[in-house]
Amino acid sequence: MSIRDIAGQRNDSSNTQTNIKASKEGALWVAQYLPAYALLNAKGVVFGFDTSAGTAKTCVEAMPTTSPEWGLYNSSSDKMLVLLHVAAISQSGTMGLGLAVVGAAAIGVQTVVAADYSGATKTCLNGSGNVPQAFVTNNPTLIGGTPSWVAFDLLNQTSAIAVGTGVKARIDGLLMCPPGGLVGIEVVGLTGTTALYDINGIFAMIDFDGD
Repeated sequence: MSIRDIAGQRNDSSNTQTNIKASKEGALWVAQYLPAYALLNAKGVVFGFDTSAGTAKTCVEAMPTTSPEWGLYNSSSDKMLVLLHVAAISQSGTMGLGLAVVGAAAIGVQTVVAADYSGATKTCLNGSGNVPQAFVTNNPTLIGGTPSWVAFDLLNQTSAIAVGTGVKARIDGLLMCPPGGLVGIEVVGLTGTTALYDINGIFAMIDFDGD
């Protein structure tokens, strides 16, 4: 599926296209009549992932460099993996005085990942049996150098047992990776606590150039 199909452009036998023009003030007379991602989801290209059936992991104290705790590897040959949402949820223990979820797009083609982290699940969010060409991996080593790590959500709190809370962020496509690439995810917080975290999120597999 092409992004042109998603965007609703017409390509018929006469090669005409629908043009949307802005006014001189920059206004566009366009209304979104469906919820965000509804068309993508209907096409069967939006997927959820979850690690709660596996072993929960502790946070790290410093921003990662080339070895994040989590990664989403794009095993497709022609689609971009587009991260839409991510969350870190406390499963057990005492959380520290602060918490962040950060992410980065690894630079270039990465080491092939051919299996999911034990206990990770991935399903299509429209209820179909579509399976994404992507894998959830634990503690990948990024090649190509240290990418820019971006904080997507931050939490300021007292040190407490707070199972079920955490951080979540709508990424909305600000992180993506090409075939053979990887999106890294890390939970950053005060070390020395006993908190363990699961991650989950939403991503889409999109062909931006195809017909």
